[in-house]
Amino acid sequence: MESPETGSPCDSSRQDQGEGRERVAAPARLILECGRESRPLFFGFDMSYRVWAVRAGGDSEADPLFVEDGQIALGFHDVDRDVSALPAQRAAFKDAFSAGGGETKPAAIPVLSGQLYRFVHEMKTGDRVIYPRKIDRTLMWGEIATPYVYDRKHNPGFPHRRGVRWLNSLSRDAFSQGALYELGATMTLFEVKTFATEFIRRFEPPKGPLGGSPGGAPGEKLSAPSDDDTQARVARDIAETTRDFISKKLKTDLKGFALEPFVADLFRAMGYNAHATRARLDDGVDVTAHRDELGIEPPILKIQVKAHEANVGADVVKAFYAMIHDRDVGIFITTGGFTAAAQGFASARGNLKLVDGLEFVGLIEKYYDGLDLKFRKQIPLRRMLVPDILQDN
Repeated sequence: MESPETGSPCDSSRQDQGEGRERVAAPARLILECGRESRPLFFGFDMSYRVWAVRAGGDSEADPLFVEDGQIALGFHDVDRDVSALPAQRAAFKDAFSAGGGETKPAAIPVLSGQLYRFVHEMKTGDRVIYPRKIDRTLMWGEIATPYVYDRKHNPGFPHRRGVRWLNSLSRDAFSQGALYELGATMTLFEVKTFATEFIRRFEPPKGPLGGSPGGAPGEKLSAPSDDDTQARVARDIAETTRDFISKKLKTDLKGFALEPFVADLFRAMGYNAHATRARLDDGVDVTAHRDELGIEPPILKIQVKAHEANVGADVVKAFYAMIHDRDVGIFITTGGFTAAAQGFASARGNLKLVDGLEFVGLIEKYYDGLDLKFRKQIPLRRMLVPDILQDN
């Protein structure tokens, strides 16, 4: 593409810039817009636009607005005003949320304000949008038709809007599990990246050579995927996301002394009589556990708990083991890991067990249902059915 200063096809669009405006940022902006008009192809698919996904509220409250009125919309009641005049800066949108006086938690403001900022300033006319419609399990595919507007008509709970021209609608069954999982993000508005080309291919397949079938080669059909390799990826991602969530909760909501009674409760869920010892003594043993009611039959489990990011070294493990009698079993639990020297020391001792963060999280997953209600509220999880893809892996 030629430079806008030396005869670019975009020169005509510069005529309304005026003499007093910045002449540095404008050409870059024009190049982007011209790039959109040139509509470059990527393996036969138009990639000159971005692909977004948007929800119509937790209970599809805005579905009529989306489908019948041809408008996608965001609620965000903390900012119940026109934000088009705000500076095109994320900080300005954060300030608007903070000043709204609503019930949004401070930690959520960066995420929510970022979505509204992207809706107003990053989403462009001509971009594509996916609306996962819960009512009939379809995905609607549309083209953004208008800039941002603030409009409280018909559904005042969703005043931040953009016009949309719906182009297609397909059943969710037409897409891979990986593509559907990407649409499962918890945000109201987000950009689709990983499986964008699959959605484009399904919703806007290019015509094949010599007027053939959509998708490229003559006679080729776009069949619904079955048992695709993304199913295993989805199952792994769900499991990994759950483990990440548990690990984060351990390090934020249960750090310090709060972790000790939690570990005691975890061992109770495993079938032991277990008690946190912090209130009675501080000799390095944080939890004791035993099978019998009175705690006199060996082995007695003596457990130390460390909320640690770094690897626990051999010296710390040796100091703990010095307190373990021959008839007892020492268990050292950390939210982090252990050095090779610490692992080597433990492997040579039959009554010493090291539990790193990964194994700790695995035990929580396995015995979660037996935890006390107060701990399940601190690490809120819900059991759900997912494809059993990983059983043979």
